[in-house]
Amino acid sequence: MTTLILGGGVTGLAAAWHLQQRGEAVEVWEAAPTVGGWMKTLPWEGGHIETGPQGVLWQPGTAVDRLFTAIGLPFKSPGTGARWVGKGGHLIPVPAAPPALLISPLMSLGTKLRMMLEPFVKVRPAEPEEGLSAFIARRLGPGVATDLLPAMVAGILAAPPELLSIDAIPKLRQWEAQGSLFNGIRKSGVSHMVVPEGGMGQLPIKLAEHLPVVRTGLRAERLEALPGRRWRVSGGGEVREPERVVLALPAFEAALLLGPVAPGSAAALGSIPYTSVDLWHSRHAPLPHLKDSFGFLIHPPEGQGYLGSLVPSWMDPQTAPAGVMQLRSFIGGAFGKPADLEAWEGVQTRLRHWVPALSEASAVRHEYAERAIPRPEQGHRARVAAGLEALPTGIDWLSNARFGPGVRDILEGLEAWV
Repeated sequence: MTTLILGGGVTGLAAAWHLQQRGEAVEVWEAAPTVGGWMKTLPWEGGHIETGPQGVLWQPGTAVDRLFTAIGLPFKSPGTGARWVGKGGHLIPVPAAPPALLISPLMSLGTKLRMMLEPFVKVRPAEPEEGLSAFIARRLGPGVATDLLPAMVAGILAAPPELLSIDAIPKLRQWEAQGSLFNGIRKSGVSHMVVPEGGMGQLPIKLAEHLPVVRTGLRAERLEALPGRRWRVSGGGEVREPERVVLALPAFEAALLLGPVAPGSAAALGSIPYTSVDLWHSRHAPLPHLKDSFGFLIHPPEGQGYLGSLVPSWMDPQTAPAGVMQLRSFIGGAFGKPADLEAWEGVQTRLRHWVPALSEASAVRHEYAERAIPRPEQGHRARVAAGLEALPTGIDWLSNARFGPGVRDILEGLEAWV
C-alpha cells in the first residue's frame, strides 16, 4: 500500500516510520521548511532552547524506549529534581513520586487522609465521559482537585481543569482500570523524564533520517476522491495519488482539507479548541536551591496569567553556557494574558515575586506558540469519535488531540493505531 502522510511533526514522522517497518511505501509532506512542528531545538548563544516539550517520559520496555532504541537516538535523564507549586505567596515543595505527596505541606491533613482512601474507591465505567476535576475529586478527594490539580494541569495544558475532559490525561483512565490510581502507577512502574542528546528536536530529525521521502516546504492544498478508492492530493505544484492519506495535522488544519470530501468529520474536528501560549526564555546567575530543580508551577488564581517556570539548564546542561541558569516561563494560555505580562519586565517582576533572589536576566528570548496545545474540553471524546467515524475509507487523522498531550501519549497511541 502507498501512503501519503501530511504533517512532518513527530506524530506524522513516527507514523511513517511504523508503516515503513511493515513494508509500506510512505511519503511525508511538511509545510514548514523543517520537520518537527512545535518540537524544535533552536540554537541560542552557546546553548539552545526548546519550542515544544522539554523532555519525554521514559521507562524500559515502553513505546518510547522501543522507538528510541530502533532509531538509535541516545538520551540522558537528569533525575527527579526538586519541584514546587506556588501557592499562598511562596513556593511549596511537591515530591515527584505520587505516594510522597502524603508528606507535602501543600495539602491539609484531611486532604491527605482522603487521598489514602483512593485504593478503596470503586472503579467507574469509562462511559459516560467524566470531567477531569470530577475524576480527581472522586478518586483523590476535593482537596487534591482544588489545591494541587489546577497548577499541574496549567503546566501541561495551560487550561483550567474544570473545563477539561478526563481524556485530557489518558494515563489517569488507564491507571484506574487497574483497580485504582495507586495500583495502576505501581503496576506500570516509575517513568523518568529523559532528554535526547542534542535536545528534543533530534527526535523528529532522527525519524526523518530513517524515512525514504520527506518533503519539507510542501503544503497540501487540496484533497480529492478518485475512483478505485484512491485519493489525489495536490499542493505546491505537486500531485500524488496514494491509496491512503494520513492527516497528521492539528484538528483545525485537518478540518480545512476534509471540508470538501468529509464535511461531517471536518465539522467535528474543527470544533476542537486549541490554546496559545507565550514562552519566555531567560538566563540568570545560578541559584543554589534551583541548581537541581525541575521548576515550579503557580496555582492559577495567584498566577494571574503566569503559569510557572522550568529550569532547562538542569534538565539538559547543553541548553546554557557553563555557570548560567536558564529558565523557561509560560504565560497566558486559556487563562488569558494581562497587560503587565506583555513585556519581559513584567514577566521578570512575577518571577521575582516567587524567587526574590533571582538576578537580572543576562539574555532574554521570546517565542509565541500559536494554537500549539489542544484543549480537550468536556465532550472531547465525542468530538474525536465523530471526526473519526465520518472519515472516508482511506483517510485517517492522527494528532496529540487524539492520543494525548505528551510525547509518550503520542508514541503509545501510534503503536496501538498501527
